Amino acid sequence: MTGGAGRRAAMAGLAVAALGVAPSAAVGAGDAQTVRAGGALARVQGHQATLHDARVTRLWSTDRSSGGVVTTALADGAGHQWSVAASPDFSLTIDGVQTSSDNGWRLIRVTPEVTPPDPSRPAAGPGVQLRFEYESTNPVLLGPLRLDRTYALRSGAAVLAVTSVLSDPGPAPVRVGAYSLDELTPSVPVSAEVQAYHGGSDWRDDFRSSSRPTGAFDQEGEVVRFDGGSGAGWFFVSGRRGGLMSRVGEDAAGRTWVGVDNARDAFDSGPITAGSDYNRFNNPAYPVPVRQRTVAAGGSLFLGRAYTGVYSGGADAAPAAFVDEFVAHEMPSFARSVGLNSFHPWGHGPGLSDVNLRPQVDTARALGVETFMLDDQWQGSSSGDWVFDPSRFPDTDHDGRPDFVDYVHAKGLSLGLWMSPLEFNPSSQTYASHPEWACTPLGDVTAHVQDDAGLGVWDVTNPSFRAYLTGVIDRLIAQDSVTEFKFDFMAWVDCPPHDYLDYEDAFVALVRSLEARHPGVTFQLDETNDQRAWPFESATLGPSWFDNGHLHGSTAPARLLHDVWSAAPWLPPSSLGFGTYDPSLKPPYTADYLMPMSLLGHVTFWTDLRLLAPADAAETAWWLAWYRNHRQDLSGLVYEDTAADPLDGSSWAAFQPWHAGAGYVFAFRQSGGPERQSIALRGLEPRLVYRVTDVRTTRVLGTYTGQQLSGGLPLDLPRPYSAIVLSVAPAAAPRRAPAGAGGRGHRGRQGTGGAQVEQAMAASRTSV
Repeated sequence: MTGGAGRRAAMAGLAVAALGVAPSAAVGAGDAQTVRAGGALARVQGHQATLHDARVTRLWSTDRSSGGVVTTALADGAGHQWSVAASPDFSLTIDGVQTSSDNGWRLIRVTPEVTPPDPSRPAAGPGVQLRFEYESTNPVLLGPLRLDRTYALRSGAAVLAVTSVLSDPGPAPVRVGAYSLDELTPSVPVSAEVQAYHGGSDWRDDFRSSSRPTGAFDQEGEVVRFDGGSGAGWFFVSGRRGGLMSRVGEDAAGRTWVGVDNARDAFDSGPITAGSDYNRFNNPAYPVPVRQRTVAAGGSLFLGRAYTGVYSGGADAAPAAFVDEFVAHEMPSFARSVGLNSFHPWGHGPGLSDVNLRPQVDTARALGVETFMLDDQWQGSSSGDWVFDPSRFPDTDHDGRPDFVDYVHAKGLSLGLWMSPLEFNPSSQTYASHPEWACTPLGDVTAHVQDDAGLGVWDVTNPSFRAYLTGVIDRLIAQDSVTEFKFDFMAWVDCPPHDYLDYEDAFVALVRSLEARHPGVTFQLDETNDQRAWPFESATLGPSWFDNGHLHGSTAPARLLHDVWSAAPWLPPSSLGFGTYDPSLKPPYTADYLMPMSLLGHVTFWTDLRLLAPADAAETAWWLAWYRNHRQDLSGLVYEDTAADPLDGSSWAAFQPWHAGAGYVFAFRQSGGPERQSIALRGLEPRLVYRVTDVRTTRVLGTYTGQQLSGGLPLDLPRPYSAIVLSVAPAAAPRRAPAGAGGRGHRGRQGTGGAQVEQAMAASRTSV
């Protein structure tokens, strides 16, 4: 963005001036319809619609005579205005005909509303929204279609969330081609950065790839950030899951967008074809549309949800603006509990039983574990019925609840259960009673594949099946006090007349409905070798069991660091399930190396805890106690402070959980790299003074200005495979430093002494 101070000051006043009223104007003044919630405002007045708070303003022209609905301004609180005077909001291809917000649609009405509450997100702040309702202008060519687009803004956020639903009240179905979820034509030239997130940890390692396309582009991506040249701009984030059909781009005219092009898919192969492109085969005949979405006659189609945000102050400010909003308002308020999962080392074998697992409950409780999760085979062959296997978990007092469940609760732990909710065992009573609920014919065929749990596939688009499964979840929560479910085997398939994308949407809607019914229950998705909702669609449902440990030449700890690195900074790593101590607690790996990396994710032990050496058990218990007191601090934005992918097992890796101006540095030295590394911190106020403290020893390492820490904090980790966790917070009160208290690099533990920091940094260290 160019221009002098006068222009910036003028643009800074756009947010309020463009509303046409004083900030204290009364609701409903004149002919305006105005809704306020906290500091957010939604207004419709004449031919102008507005969403506004202190950080972002978006204005639309709804004057039908001038060509439909267009964005006229997108501004941030720092005074940057990014939109041309008439920027279309969306494009949508129907039966091969391309339409947009200013072509092919007539606005019926736009309504300002208060954002409705969500029981599963009780911490979400107040918000407002604008609901744009359209009808097609050519019912002969396109049919009598309806399109609802809702833009929502939470008070204090710099991000708008937009949702689109297409309805077909006519007698014939329609086909949906490529479309944008949101778009903007900017007023200045911009540069772009794209993040594409991939799925299928069993098949590939590049969970995230970054690129900086130049000129016109249309490529796979879930995040695209556009910068006007001064560290300010806007970004789009797709709420759809990753894959080639997930698109971001900029055309030759400068129009930028985030959207979907399902014709790039050929078909979904489920988890049975290792080596495919994360379970989907791309369309080799593209742009010939082997696959598109279909809206059935009388039906509707959820096109997706996207996020548009503004930022200033450098590239790091973009994910900071997004993640704070995403965690607070889009992710469910699930418990960041510490769990133990029974799958390793007991698996499906006879060791998975009441008598064998009770000692694990005792040890887990002593260490500070909070949730005990029974994995596959607690149900035996009753997948589809979902009742406890009485041979493994007897109910000797016949109260309808297994003795083991009572034992878990008596020890003060919560109970978690693994489920494959979309699949069934052919011997289940439910399948025998309702064969029409199966995905026909594929679900009936796969039911005969030999598997402990059963691989028959339900048709989750069937309302009767969804009602039944909801009742199963209700029963397990009421009867057994289950607080966490791990949903596995999510292999979306085509169930004519529905395709696998309909199946995906129905499953996501089902989980959202379960969250609303049970706000205190965590729903975790197992997304290892099955179809993934990852990244952002998955994160809006709960934590993701992300990695089965198929290492492809890497080591298990390197793989976990790679997972965190892949998520940060746009996705909270706390949403990733971590297999703690599986199978890595053996030389050269130690508890004080492995525990800090586990705390960055959704902590889940996969190991026999009785085998921990006393020193390892003590170290584990200390870190879990620290985590219980600080987990909320780790649940949001995490900067990646080192650029190299740690999957190589050699490089340093450093991550910086950061919220409300304070946070932590988690630094790891793997097998290689220098003993000392200078870690440049992010998101700090240059002139503010920060105190840096080792959280394990409580030793204050020094105080530094934000500018100094942004230039690099020297750290020493003399031993390979070692780690350190530092607290970084504004200093409470300045005081003069004692003589000789020069800044120091910090050495990791294991009995090593401190090392002198470079003299330049020591000389410039702020006195306190």
